[in-house]
Amino acid sequence: MPTLRAAIFLAVLLPGAALAQPAPNPSFTLENRAGLAIRQFFATPGGRANWGRDRLDGKGLAAGARVAFRLPADGNCVYDLRAVFADGRAEDRRGLNTCEVKDVAVGAPVTAAKAFRLLNHGTAPVTEIAARPQGADKWLTDHLPAGPIAPGSTRNLALPPGGQCVFDLRVTFQDGKTREKHATDLCQSPDQAVQ
Repeated sequence: MPTLRAAIFLAVLLPGAALAQPAPNPSFTLENRAGLAIRQFFATPGGRANWGRDRLDGKGLAAGARVAFRLPADGNCVYDLRAVFADGRAEDRRGLNTCEVKDVAVGAPVTAAKAFRLLNHGTAPVTEIAARPQGADKWLTDHLPAGPIAPGSTRNLALPPGGQCVFDLRVTFQDGKTREKHATDLCQSPDQAVQ
């Protein structure tokens, strides 16, 4: 049994030994609060250029579901997180101290885009617009029965039903030129300018 003098000697020599604590735990539970599944999820030490591997291993996470992520207790607590949803939309959280949180919620419920506003910044009237949900083959065309959209004008346009947010858009001008916008999130950006 060490004497009091030996214990004091050890405490002076090894000041951290008496106060040693386990490394902080960066593990957390992810909750999907979106109205659609998470397709991929990444958790990477903060500041890295590469997101690394999908921590869901291709299994996804259903809307409303939760899953625990075990991260290495190596002293790092700051992580960049990315959730990629089934519609292609991504939500990032950068520089999150996961040692200070037990639960991480991502995805506000998404209301599907029902309409968007087209702003014609071109020099010719828009005579036709087509939209298709991202990943679909078939364009749904609106021949603008209310007439062309004049340069400098805007028009609210309905989208095809189906609960989508991310669309490819194709605009045709009166002079025959077309413009396409791909993977456009109309829930996040309902105003779309073309020229």
